[in-house]
Amino acid sequence: MLSPDNVSNRVVMLLSNAFRPDTRVLKEAQSLQTSGYDVTILCWDRERDFAPEEILPSGVRVIRIQSVRSNYGIGFRQLLRLPRFWLAIIPLLNRLKPDLVHCHDFDTLPAGLIWGRLNNRPVIYDAHEYYAELVRPRLRGLGGRFIYHTIRYIERFAARLASGVITVDEILGAIYRKLNSRVIIVGHYPTLQGFQTPSQIFSSDQLTLIYVGRLSADRGLFTYLEVLQHLRGKGIPARLILAGTFTPAGEGETFWHSSKGQDGNIDWLGWITYDQIPDLLRKADVGLVILKSEPRYVAALPVKLFEYMAAGLPVVASNFPATASVVQAVNCGALVDPETDPALIAEIIQGWWSNPEIPRMIGYRGFQAARQTYNWDNIARQIVHLYQAVLS
Repeated sequence: MLSPDNVSNRVVMLLSNAFRPDTRVLKEAQSLQTSGYDVTILCWDRERDFAPEEILPSGVRVIRIQSVRSNYGIGFRQLLRLPRFWLAIIPLLNRLKPDLVHCHDFDTLPAGLIWGRLNNRPVIYDAHEYYAELVRPRLRGLGGRFIYHTIRYIERFAARLASGVITVDEILGAIYRKLNSRVIIVGHYPTLQGFQTPSQIFSSDQLTLIYVGRLSADRGLFTYLEVLQHLRGKGIPARLILAGTFTPAGEGETFWHSSKGQDGNIDWLGWITYDQIPDLLRKADVGLVILKSEPRYVAALPVKLFEYMAAGLPVVASNFPATASVVQAVNCGALVDPETDPALIAEIIQGWWSNPEIPRMIGYRGFQAARQTYNWDNIARQIVHLYQAVLS
């Protein structure tokens, strides 16, 4: 399967997780495959959890590097394992001979750039985050400062060498435009497939809240639990749907201990595939995205916000500048301080429960905005145009 055929415009995407699949990577790969590119994803299955190779229904190939064992995290041990991952990438690139290398996130960029420079091939840097600032809160002491400044210097240097940069919002775009003249913004927008009609919200005798994503305290997990408790305490028949994995795993034990008495009103579905999300959101009335004030959340636009909008759900979201700019422009939900008393958040939702026409109107505005603006179908063309410019 690794032997290249005679297809032109062969693309290899590099990814430092096992591609489960990763939603953003999947949407980009499928859009490029549909546009005539032959796409292979080389990814790092650190714990050998998945098949070493597979072909997706879209024709995208996935090859998982399993020879380098590692866990996820930041530290000197991880820095030592990364070069081994890069060394494992090089012979695969030599066999696949791509016309372009697409590096997702910083930790694949050095390998992609080295191979691209040696073989005179363009390299795209897909910056899902500003990596140096993403890891900074987890680094401590003198060693942590050394790692931070090393990552920051390499990332800035490598971004200058890339043939183009893709990033997720205008805040990061402003950073990378100082380093590279060819930068496009590709937001975490959902595809419209599966979101053809808005959900019939607030139309049953039960109020269903939903959160889709990694489950952790910094992503609002315990806030959602307290909101549920307050609503139930007011006599509202509320339920909470959680779709995602607990990160770290120990967070789950803490959560279920805290939820005693409410666990019968909580549906935990675990990790779900991207194509399951539309049907799941149709079962909900309110989309929750009350992330805590971590630097990586304050500047980001979470994909779940746009998925809720595409489904026609009113949202309750953190009042961070980027998120607020969308919610206020569309008037598709309520903005709250993530540190506010969950009882006050419950009062907002209680008001919607008492006047269901209000959330229906709010949700429909989000649905319309997603169809007109905030959808993947509109912006996939930007990636194709970038590829055409780089390859020409």
